[in-house]
Amino acid sequence: MKRLITIILILSISLSLFAMGTKEGKDSSITNVEFWHSNSGLLQDAMESLVDQFNSTIGKEKGIKVSAIYQGKAADVATKLRASLQSNRAKDLPDLAQVDATGVMDVRDSAFMVSVEKLIDNDPTFSIDELQKGTVLSMTYKDQMIGMPFNASTILLYYNKDAFKEANLDPQRAPKTVKELGEYAAKLTTYTKDGKEVDRWGFAGVPTTYEMVSWIGQQDGVSYLTDKLNGHQGNPTQVLFDKNGTLENFLNEWKRAYKMGGIGNITSDVRQQFIAGKAAMFLTSTSSLSTVLDSVGDKFEVGVGYLPSVDENSLGGVNIGGGAIFVFDNSNDPNKVATWEFLKFLTSKEAQLFWHQKTGYFPVNNGTYEMVEFKEHLENNKLFKVAIDQLLDSDPRIQSVWWPNAFQAYYEVQNAIVRMLDKDIEPKQITDELAKTIGGFIDEYNRMNKE
Repeated sequence: MKRLITIILILSISLSLFAMGTKEGKDSSITNVEFWHSNSGLLQDAMESLVDQFNSTIGKEKGIKVSAIYQGKAADVATKLRASLQSNRAKDLPDLAQVDATGVMDVRDSAFMVSVEKLIDNDPTFSIDELQKGTVLSMTYKDQMIGMPFNASTILLYYNKDAFKEANLDPQRAPKTVKELGEYAAKLTTYTKDGKEVDRWGFAGVPTTYEMVSWIGQQDGVSYLTDKLNGHQGNPTQVLFDKNGTLENFLNEWKRAYKMGGIGNITSDVRQQFIAGKAAMFLTSTSSLSTVLDSVGDKFEVGVGYLPSVDENSLGGVNIGGGAIFVFDNSNDPNKVATWEFLKFLTSKEAQLFWHQKTGYFPVNNGTYEMVEFKEHLENNKLFKVAIDQLLDSDPRIQSVWWPNAFQAYYEVQNAIVRMLDKDIEPKQITDELAKTIGGFIDEYNRMNKE
């Protein structure tokens, strides 16, 4: 009986120690890395493949297991991070989180954020020079790269080549300016037999801050929506788009293009409209390329082109969008050794080649561009090459805007443009109204968050 009790006690103690090791990660031989992401569909498949590859190779060798947790769209990730950061609940934070430009404001000044550049500085085997310059600048805050570029993208014009042929437009030439976009759209628009309803819009969509970063940025060499380099040098104190004339100039061009009759003010499911053949052109990220091609199938031939410039003098190109991966101090991996190993893997030239091929996001690792496999891929997939060419032709100083109320500002811009077109309001009035509204967001934020 005593022997039985002794055995039970030993087993109980052993199980307790095992449980403690699993929960705390101290006595276990495995370091668990929790990664929140916002990839769905084909992107989620690609992400899960990368995680599985890491876990079965480097992770297995070094005792690291990454758990990739889908948290919804980028806005959902930002909301969940914000809740944990504001309540100072470090234990509720992941080791890593994928964040887009609209969520950076929530994490960039947090004491729980671990600067990626500092992790790089502590690793002699890795250099920041391995990363594409524009992607580094896209995640630079006060002269330090705070997040690791990963799902980097630019904006592209997607178009229906078959529709171009029907309208006697050259299917190999996308419109180069907003004016040309309006001209093309008018020719591509078709109507029902009675002529009363639009059957297919030439172009569908209404600009938001996503497009504005590039359309403002490409003017006058390089321009910004706000001071402090669009918030990359600190909290912006004022908007600039009203003072430098860039927004009014764009709105004038857009309004003229709209009056040509082929632009549909559609604000939701634009990609589905294109896939269904109800829109001949639309704008979206390079990251949608694989999904669009897969969804369209053999219904029609897809073409892509550069984002049309505001006018012939707007030569700056486009900004780098998408997102980056941020590191957090949650005591799960105190020195972030395991976390850094996974982050290095995700941005390796091989992993970036795979990610690019499966998604359309362009590689952030310079080494990928030199790989024979990458060059062969571009040769065999001309549409992917357009995105790369546009990136290389753009000024890397054009940056995403980091400002308060990012999601609200996104819709403020879009709604203001719809109102301008529907009610025939002058661009100067819309510019002044947006400057007042978004300037108010900035003033309120700065009163509550003094640097």
